[in-house]
Amino acid sequence: MDLRLIQDHVEITQVIQKVGRAFDEKRHDALLPTLFTEDASIRYLLSGQQMDFSPPAGFAVFKHFHERCFWTQHLIAPSVIEVMGDTARASSPVQAIHIQVREDGSRNTWIVAACYFDELVRRADGWRIARRTVPAPHDQGAFEEHGVRLFPALPDLVGQG
Repeated sequence: MDLRLIQDHVEITQVIQKVGRAFDEKRHDALLPTLFTEDASIRYLLSGQQMDFSPPAGFAVFKHFHERCFWTQHLIAPSVIEVMGDTARASSPVQAIHIQVREDGSRNTWIVAACYFDELVRRADGWRIARRTVPAPHDQGAFEEHGVRLFPALPDLVGQG
């Protein structure tokens, strides 16, 4: 593997990992536009339902979901990456844990097992995801749309006992 290919793999891995970071740190507006092309196609198959998260409207939908979570953790396994010049493909298994706090203080947990299948393009400013397909063949629990507290920002847990 030559140095250029190693650098491509590192940069592509960073793009994929930063999407999880955007979700978990609730930095949708700041990070997602820098990780996807403006005309990206982002499609999920969740609980038997096709969902379109393509920008720009799709980024607001991601934000809507994650604001209803006290905490999320997107654990993205190492990607299998294939680089073909200025395009690449990557597959990355992911387990996403979503913790919600209901109005009565009890908690709801929704766990999703999925895989990110990405097609990326090299731009002057770096690699970007142009197409993401996410089959999620297993989930445990259910996302609760109503009756949960909103957390528009990452909660400050430092120093809490």
